[in-house]
Amino acid sequence: MKNKILWLFIAALVVIGAGCAWLNGKTGNLSSIIPSGNKPIDFSVLNSADAAKAIDLAVGSQIEIRQTYLGQGAKSADEAAGDDKTDVRIVTIERFAPDNYANLSWKLSYDAADGAATGTENGADENGKLTVQGGLENIDLKQSHRLDVPGYWPSAKVNLVDSSAIWLSKDVFDELSKNLLSTIYYGILDQDLYGAMNVSKDFSSAVSSLLAKSLAAQATTDPDLTRSDAELSDWPLKVNGQDISVQVIKAHNWYGDIVVLNNPQNPLVLKLTLNPTIADGIKSLNGGDLLASIVGYEVTRVENVQ
Repeated sequence: MKNKILWLFIAALVVIGAGCAWLNGKTGNLSSIIPSGNKPIDFSVLNSADAAKAIDLAVGSQIEIRQTYLGQGAKSADEAAGDDKTDVRIVTIERFAPDNYANLSWKLSYDAADGAATGTENGADENGKLTVQGGLENIDLKQSHRLDVPGYWPSAKVNLVDSSAIWLSKDVFDELSKNLLSTIYYGILDQDLYGAMNVSKDFSSAVSSLLAKSLAAQATTDPDLTRSDAELSDWPLKVNGQDISVQVIKAHNWYGDIVVLNNPQNPLVLKLTLNPTIADGIKSLNGGDLLASIVGYEVTRVENVQ
């Protein structure tokens, strides 16, 4: 019940929208995307390293994302849901130029907050679902060191400034691959990113607490300094409906952990988890669990990969 309440609150915040000061754009209807006509790859015959490198995102490819609480629940929820896409953020690639830029659109459907809406009541459809959507343009895949977690995305089509969104830029990927060290800003404390969500006193309190802890930590460490594991790992992922294993880079900084597809052309951040120690430090606050739920996410499926 606790997680359900958290999710409904998160969904409501998504409707409000997030970033404003650093985002420029306008709302509008998102165009339909037709996938490429190439024959899909049979990933089942590939080892994890080759499978990771064979994931070639293009116009029409889709990425399914679920919010997580401290890294838990995404895969089990995906398996239990089957074809039901409630609470799944469906990302569609609109433009993609590896090492340069990307554009994407997204939509998210969730149960109406009162659980009783039918038809068009409160904006819900006949199944009592509400849907929000938006888009990100000019994602910097070349040199940005800042991520943009999906829980902060505003329900509008916006122009990003210096953010690689849910990918690593080429510069960061190369640094983590070769030097095992880079700087990554998760953007969790950037007020220009979480914007309108600051109207929530609980959320604002949790962010303020996290900021205080971050400032204290700077006396002994660089919170944004990110180290990758020397050894690569295998990671389960559903691609084009197939359950496969892909090779990933695991990296960590003071704020939390990320899992990145080991593909220099498509270094997708498959998972981001807030550091459990940090979460424990703010869980006594009303907004502690909320912040952890908004920040954490996991990619459960990638579809229309050619």
